[in-house]
Amino acid sequence: MSSNSKLLILGNGFDLQCSLKSSFDDFMKTRLAKVDEVDNLFKRLHNLPDITVTRPDQSTIGGNALSYWLWEKGLTVWDFIFYEDKQKRTWYDIEDCIRTWVDYRLVPENAFNKPPIQQICLDYEHSDHQKGLYINPPIEAKQCVLVYACDFYYWNGKPEMLLSILLDQLHHYEKAFAVYLQEQVDKNHEYSSLATSLLLNLVNDQSSTPALKANSYDKQYLGNPESINILDFNYTYPIMEDWANKPDCLNVHGLANKGNIIFGIDGTRLKTTHECYANIVKFTKTYRLMALSRNPHRSLVRPYLSYSSIGATDMIKFFGHSLGDADYSYFQAIFDGVDLYESNTRLIFYYNEYRRNTKKKNDKAKSAQEEMFEKVYNLISTYGQTLNSKDHGRNLLHKLLLEGRLTIKQSPIYPNHDYYQEY
Repeated sequence: MSSNSKLLILGNGFDLQCSLKSSFDDFMKTRLAKVDEVDNLFKRLHNLPDITVTRPDQSTIGGNALSYWLWEKGLTVWDFIFYEDKQKRTWYDIEDCIRTWVDYRLVPENAFNKPPIQQICLDYEHSDHQKGLYINPPIEAKQCVLVYACDFYYWNGKPEMLLSILLDQLHHYEKAFAVYLQEQVDKNHEYSSLATSLLLNLVNDQSSTPALKANSYDKQYLGNPESINILDFNYTYPIMEDWANKPDCLNVHGLANKGNIIFGIDGTRLKTTHECYANIVKFTKTYRLMALSRNPHRSLVRPYLSYSSIGATDMIKFFGHSLGDADYSYFQAIFDGVDLYESNTRLIFYYNEYRRNTKKKNDKAKSAQEEMFEKVYNLISTYGQTLNSKDHGRNLLHKLLLEGRLTIKQSPIYPNHDYYQEY
């Protein structure tokens, strides 16, 4: 028997399709503009004016050091870490970059490349930090971390404290991104209408009758909104907040307008025996989610129970999500919940050949489609490895295809007036 329950999973591609400048690339342009502002001042005057800044403990420090000016502009060490990381891979991979920095392990002294934190600890040992540290443009990430730690946090040279400093700086970076994102939402007057249209299309696609309609006159959702659950990995709310009969939506990593967004790493492979585990675990999404204050919400997934006449969640739809490792633990929990191998749950993955954020002009459809094929193959294959039965794990993808429970298709992005009721 059908459960008449649907789960829609949204990633940043949803906001980008709704013309919101929500990418890290757009945000970092505003941050780098602050760096350029200080850099140009430095080049013009050759000697920056004195400035007094406030440390995290509310004490003050003054002078003309470049770091003081960067601190005054609200720039964090992560601005420089993320930018430097992008130069190596040409795109911003926030979670992988954080993991590279905080996944601290001691390595042999003769190792050619030491982990960033270990290298900074060594630099501290060989620097005359009692006399102050100074940096000049161009600003190297490890140098910036060392200077910030010594000048503003009274660092003792230990990796545990340095990890705590990096976490505090990450909190500041998150708050800056939340402010930026809310400003983009406030400036984009079309976002709400575009988000509503795209949401209705995704929810109702592959359904014989519309499960959700919008009535803007009465400010309410119609249809069967209680059958719809939304797991949103964005920091924005895709539903009209002041409307009645809203579907249940969980912004898993917080909301920009609440100022409680989080960036973090997947802690699946982190072991308690790990070097500096107590400090590193605070960077994981699971640990940080526990600290978020959340309103109660109903379960997003209807589980598969072999003895129940009500089936598991009918459909799980994915739109605009990278399906990357950083969020794998969420997908594993969802697939486990519906017992993907035994249930009748369908998976629908949408690609978008008309992505507004793409810079490619040629062969976009093929590129988007092939990209999604590869992501889905990796996701299902990786999940299959976690099943108790190795045979089930190896043939999971074939089983889904044979049973018609796996669909990869172009997303419905154009407005459908059948989903609106204006009286």
